[in-house]
Amino acid sequence: MTRIKKGILTLVSLSLVLIYCLINDPSRDITLTLGLYAGSSWDVPNGESYQVIDQAIKKFEKKYPNVHVEYKSGIIKDDYSSWLANEITKGTIPDVFMVLPDDFNTLSSIGILKNLDRLIKEERIDTSLFYQSALFAGNNGSQYALPYEINPTIMCINHDLLTKEGIAIPSSNWTIDDFYNISNQVTKDTNNDGVIDQYGYYGFDWQDVLDCYGLQVFKEDNCHLDKKEVKEAFLYLTKLKALSNGYQVSSEDFDQGKVAFCPLTFAQYRTYQPYPYRISKYTSFKWSCISMPGTKSNTITTHLDTSLIGMSSQTKHQEIAWEFLKMLTMDEDIQQSLLDNSKGASPLKKVMLSKKTKEILAQDAVSYASLDSDVLNKILENTLVEPKFKEYENILEKADYLINQSIDQGTIDNDLNKIQKKLENELK
Repeated sequence: MTRIKKGILTLVSLSLVLIYCLINDPSRDITLTLGLYAGSSWDVPNGESYQVIDQAIKKFEKKYPNVHVEYKSGIIKDDYSSWLANEITKGTIPDVFMVLPDDFNTLSSIGILKNLDRLIKEERIDTSLFYQSALFAGNNGSQYALPYEINPTIMCINHDLLTKEGIAIPSSNWTIDDFYNISNQVTKDTNNDGVIDQYGYYGFDWQDVLDCYGLQVFKEDNCHLDKKEVKEAFLYLTKLKALSNGYQVSSEDFDQGKVAFCPLTFAQYRTYQPYPYRISKYTSFKWSCISMPGTKSNTITTHLDTSLIGMSSQTKHQEIAWEFLKMLTMDEDIQQSLLDNSKGASPLKKVMLSKKTKEILAQDAVSYASLDSDVLNKILENTLVEPKFKEYENILEKADYLINQSIDQGTIDNDLNKIQKKLENELK
């Protein structure tokens, strides 16, 4: 070992000893504040939103008896940004706090979030323990937040319908051509009454098709809708929609086993896994989930939402705040409990591949519905990160209205330039 390496190891060891002594000084009581919102990050029912946090606090306070962690309960997600902004204005920003995607760029750019690069480097933290897309969600040139929970979009497949039609179940490396061809094959009038009553898909929209083509069109100060690749993607969606001959396929159609494919987020899958229990009121069909389809040149097709946690750059308790942030995001027991009690997935690879996770997914499943942990891991290894600028949700809502209206009118190819200009005016 070189003298330089020995010196670095000595410094790291001394730093850890110093941190331990500072944190565990019995004469030094510390109150650490935590900012968080109630409920699910994924807008699905979750009556146990504080359970894992309370478990983490209990474990942390046992490890550091002179530290007390406190938080304000009852703040709903829709009010959280305003609440956090008010705390920043008052100078009472929490030491550790959850960061909404809409707020991340602003909070990291104006110095509210602590840059974690030095802390990660000094402790030689192996960041490969996270799924890399999840980790990147907290990066804005440097690492400003760590992933707490993740939520991929997956494609649910009606096995029984495909088997009845003599169609092989697609593999995880399937393409948009496979998706269209199967949808075309299964869309038909099954009872010869002149009305189509079996359908290819439900819920696959313009955002999904852009992901399948690997296109991210929105940035903080502009958008890129009026381009060849986007037109090609929307032409594909128009052809797909035309299969149902103008009929708006509904969730009830999927419930009744009349639809081959349906995209869901992982949280929706777990929350409404009993979606099949609802289905069983009508009929029982076997279904499973795989990744979203891609093009021949694009295999990273799955959209990933990430719940982030960061620490204040103004905290007076940096060492202990950092230790708590690590426990929330890197402690395997806490992350395993989060998977068990929440509806999202863990950003830690080891947790998602654990025996306990396999058991949880098996419990979620029923005889005719399944999502294998190895398949889920493969999906999580190849995911797209959602843009994270302040006006993203607002611009997405406006784009959704304009694009859907144009697709329904059959004028999307000619309208893209006009839509792009309208949206860019919103971003100015």
